[in-house]
Amino acid sequence: MEMEQPLLSSAAMLPAITTPQPFGLIIPGHNVITDFIPDCTGTKFTLNLPFPFQQQNQDVSTTLPLSISDLVFFLLPNIPLPPTCGAILYWSALPMDHSGNVVSNIAPGGPTFELLGALTPTEPSAVFRTGWSNHEQLLSFAEQSMSTNRLFSGIMITLGVSIEPLDNIKNLQIDQKGVQDRKNVAKNIATDLFNYLQSFDDVGNAKNGWMTVPTIVFERWFKRFESKLERDSNFFMKNSME
Repeated sequence: MEMEQPLLSSAAMLPAITTPQPFGLIIPGHNVITDFIPDCTGTKFTLNLPFPFQQQNQDVSTTLPLSISDLVFFLLPNIPLPPTCGAILYWSALPMDHSGNVVSNIAPGGPTFELLGALTPTEPSAVFRTGWSNHEQLLSFAEQSMSTNRLFSGIMITLGVSIEPLDNIKNLQIDQKGVQDRKNVAKNIATDLFNYLQSFDDVGNAKNGWMTVPTIVFERWFKRFESKLERDSNFFMKNSME
């Protein structure tokens, strides 16, 4: 889901969070991050996450941030949200030049923010799937950062938090989005298994509802699946699993 900018209500109509630092973020394998910067209204927060690339010709799928499949986002202890509001988490990305500065002119009109998920008074923490491993723009930035010419030196991920009425969060259908993501993962794995088994069909009548394959084929498929998983831990989340 793409948006030109985070969905923001009138700040004057929303209760502000007066605590200087209400949110925490965990990238698996890293320390807790609590450096969200509030704006003057107390209803918007931002966090910049720079990911410089150090190696040329590195496998794109194993580089940060593409290797980050999930983020943990939560309210810090004893810091409640306003009872009628939630916190929507968005992200955007821009490349960095060789001085570590963001290359903003590559995105006319400014960066595009995309939805990650939301916290509510009854759900103060959540794990959000990023989808970064097969995001076309991120892949392009990463490839250009690691190419011989090295047009960019890395990627800057900006996380934006917007305090919004619960009705706005409900309209975004965030819960349904999470369910659909998991359905797509299951569908991709099942489709990959079916296609692999079909390639060993001795009779060729799978279209009629039957398939005849050697009993060892499933074991071969699972070893193939594990091998792909070692090369790219997020490959089964992609539209194509080849």
